[in-house]
Amino acid sequence: MARLFFILFICFFFSCSEPSAGAVESQDVSRAETQQMIDELKAISQDRSDPEMWHLNADKARAYEKASAETQDVGQQISLRYKAAYEWLNAGDYNRAIQLLGTIDKFVTERNVNLPPQVAISLKQALGIAYLRKGEIENCIKHHNEYSCILPIVKDGKHIEQDGAASAKKIFTELSEVYPNDPQIHWLKMISEMALGEYAGTGDAPAAVSLPAMASDIDYPRFRDKAMGLGLGVNDIAGGVVIDDFNGDHYLDIICSSYGLDDQLRYFENDRSGGFVDRTMAAGLDGMLSGLNLVQADYDNDGHLDVLVLRGAWLGKYGNHPNSLLKNLGDGRFVDVTRSAGLYSKYPSQTASWADFDADGYIDLFIGNEHSSAIDAPCQLYHNQGDGTFIELASAKGISVNDFIKACSWGDVNNDGYADLYLSSVVGDNYLFVNGGPTKDFKFQNVAGALGVQEPKLSFPCWFFDFNQDGWQDIFVSGFDFSQFESAAGQVAKDFLGLETQAELPRLYINDGNGGFTERSEAVGIDKVVYTMGCNFGDINNDGFPDAYLGTGTPDFKALIPNKFFLNDGGKKYLDITSSAGLGHLQKGHGIAFGDLDLDGDQDIYHVLGGSYDGDNFMNALFENPGNDGNWIRLKLIGNKANRSAIGARLKIVASNSSGQSKIFFNRVSSGGSFGANTLWVEQGLGQYSMIENIEVTWPGGAKSSYSNLESSAHYIINQSKTEVQKLSLSAIEFTESSHHHHGH
Repeated sequence: MARLFFILFICFFFSCSEPSAGAVESQDVSRAETQQMIDELKAISQDRSDPEMWHLNADKARAYEKASAETQDVGQQISLRYKAAYEWLNAGDYNRAIQLLGTIDKFVTERNVNLPPQVAISLKQALGIAYLRKGEIENCIKHHNEYSCILPIVKDGKHIEQDGAASAKKIFTELSEVYPNDPQIHWLKMISEMALGEYAGTGDAPAAVSLPAMASDIDYPRFRDKAMGLGLGVNDIAGGVVIDDFNGDHYLDIICSSYGLDDQLRYFENDRSGGFVDRTMAAGLDGMLSGLNLVQADYDNDGHLDVLVLRGAWLGKYGNHPNSLLKNLGDGRFVDVTRSAGLYSKYPSQTASWADFDADGYIDLFIGNEHSSAIDAPCQLYHNQGDGTFIELASAKGISVNDFIKACSWGDVNNDGYADLYLSSVVGDNYLFVNGGPTKDFKFQNVAGALGVQEPKLSFPCWFFDFNQDGWQDIFVSGFDFSQFESAAGQVAKDFLGLETQAELPRLYINDGNGGFTERSEAVGIDKVVYTMGCNFGDINNDGFPDAYLGTGTPDFKALIPNKFFLNDGGKKYLDITSSAGLGHLQKGHGIAFGDLDLDGDQDIYHVLGGSYDGDNFMNALFENPGNDGNWIRLKLIGNKANRSAIGARLKIVASNSSGQSKIFFNRVSSGGSFGANTLWVEQGLGQYSMIENIEVTWPGGAKSSYSNLESSAHYIINQSKTEVQKLSLSAIEFTESSHHHHGH
């Protein structure tokens, strides 16, 4: 008997341990394809063939210096030195930039050169900005803490090493005396003084912003940045982020990227004990470089979330970089399947969105590319074939778009169960493609002009959400003006001062439920100068109404403007709580994601910071929610006939309070905004309504399921194939900070 048991054990062991020939071959193909992508990305990062490439700042600086030394023309010498200093600053060498700008000043004095006033102010401003950047690097990065570079600068945010800010203050003070009505000069002077702890905050000068003008509409508890202590303070440039559960343990992990051509994609796994473990190498992601944005879905319905990495954005003819579809193997590893899945192309892009547009149970993909005179880059609509591959159908389905697309988002504007698509163009009218459904072979029609939702003319991020909780999806789209990269700070200052601005403002289109929209940005108080790049929405106070966090900035170093947080006041208006909540970061705001990382019942925020130049790096932030007394429920939906991720599913939650009053809450399964990806778990705030009477789920395509008598402040799985929900026993965790080192530059 013992011998028989031993033989059976040996047979079982080897049958489980030895993969089939097909599995081995598949793994070999995946490894080869992954290595092929790694090699291609490495080659792109090492390409120095054209000195005009966006990222080659140091190469350009050296070339300008060389040309300056070779010319005898005085004007050319000044111009080339200035360009060299500008590029050294972009490359991160603020000392060389300061030195070069100083030589220009000396050169002008010695040669008695009479510079035009605008040139003189530009040179002096550039020197002031270089000193401000010196102060940021020597303090906000080298002595980083939770107050660093957050407006208003208070407490430990004040600079320890003061030479940079003091020199900047001197320069901007001199300029402000010559130009007393220039808001941008006074704004930069204010930041210098705040960094030194010297800002009076009275706004005595005509163009100076006072502290009261920057105050929040209401007080709100301050969020604390925990990223550095948790090893999540990646110190790179602009990038994207996904918060979601990638290993199937129901706790949320983080994947983040960086725009730098040789910057590493990073995967941080929640250890369920208050910390995160860097699993990048173990997950097989070493060598997966670059990427300005990320978005997740279970593309092959195997129960494991996959990730799409988007590359080449803003680079024009140099942006012919491949995207990556990273397949989650479910064992902690990812492989690149871009080519075998049929998604390989080489267009500049940073925006994509997943939805099952024909409701066949397989998630499809739209990619918005950046078409311009420099590169032919049509948008792409990929239909999932159900076998792990996609085919491109944009033209066949009526979405032939050749435009500079900066954002795309799927929604359902008419609640017919079929996904509609909004596209944001940075150079013209936006698009709203309504899905014709099965009677029209799922072809789309652009109705943006007819419905009046085509503005702003110059726009960037967008999303669908239910702002007023009436069960109909609204549209938010924010402005972004190319021509104001260098003047953005002045426009923001004017906004604080109540002066007229030239900035492109956001739009909030409210769905009337009858096929139309009304623009309400001014009425709700979000018609602000924000220059939004990365952004997303969530519900930080668990009242059930979606709030908005906008990451702001432009590539220019003068664009020191605060990211903005707007709290939804019961679907009636937005309240600016940026200052009191401690979320007004001055560094460039890119990917933003909401998710309850510590499972304590409120949403935290991971924010990728840093600009697009190689030297404009900064540490990412993890803002821990200070907590609230609102009730909540957390739901993971699993599609059966619908796509496994359940993306596009609509929830109607009926909850009641102890007095017997009831309220309806609406939500959708989505990753939120177009730049940064929230978890696909539905984290629904319930306010003071603690008893859940019913949850109705309308799955993509229209099938409905209903569930009753669930508890609040609990976690559930809703599986389309099952009549009962599964309650999970998950414990909240307390973040445990330690002396982690930051990653990156």
